[in-house]
Amino acid sequence: MSFRLRVVVGIPEVNESRLLSSWLEADGYETVQHSTAKGASEEIASQPFDLLVAHSSFLLLGGLRGFGRARFAETPVIVLGDATSGRHCAAFGSQIMFVETPVDRTTFICMVTLALMDARPERRSVRRTVSPFEAVVNGARAYIIDVSREGVRIELPQDCRMVTPQFVLRVPMIGVGVTVERMWTRSPRADEDINVMWCGGQLVRNTTVAEQGWQSFIDALPTATTT
Repeated sequence: MSFRLRVVVGIPEVNESRLLSSWLEADGYETVQHSTAKGASEEIASQPFDLLVAHSSFLLLGGLRGFGRARFAETPVIVLGDATSGRHCAAFGSQIMFVETPVDRTTFICMVTLALMDARPERRSVRRTVSPFEAVVNGARAYIIDVSREGVRIELPQDCRMVTPQFVLRVPMIGVGVTVERMWTRSPRADEDINVMWCGGQLVRNTTVAEQGWQSFIDALPTATTT
């Protein structure tokens, strides 16, 4: 079963909350909606979550402001509001990402991706470009195009819905399968093949056997040559 990153949506306007949540869920995230600051505070105090999306009034006036500064230091937060709210939110630190409303779907999902990427540790080993090697992501054919001890970049058919926030990457030829957390996706530019997209991710929650199998696999892959 695919693991999904959990996003708490604290927005007082119900229709806006439902719209943002529908965008997130279509992109593969799990959402929990709260229309009051109290409900959002209780949620993030009692349950694990990967990202908080909150209205500025909740953060500044509704009680979230005083809730666990240390918690905010560890978990990314996206705050929605007007320009005036944005100036006040800047005082909360680098983990607060302010987005001025109204916001469109593309911008919002991009901000979510960036917030989750910024919250992850930096790469600890060198990334190596390799000759494309066939793999499978969520039942679809993919190609591994570069690797590191902790992560991978893959090429897939042009359908972002296949690349859930966390997925299993399998290499059928040698029996290696690892769990990967999506860090970013990129669609083709006008001068590139419009039928493919690219995704980068880091390995997470794998057994020792799986990690050893991955390391043996990437050590055996030949480095791609340039012409």
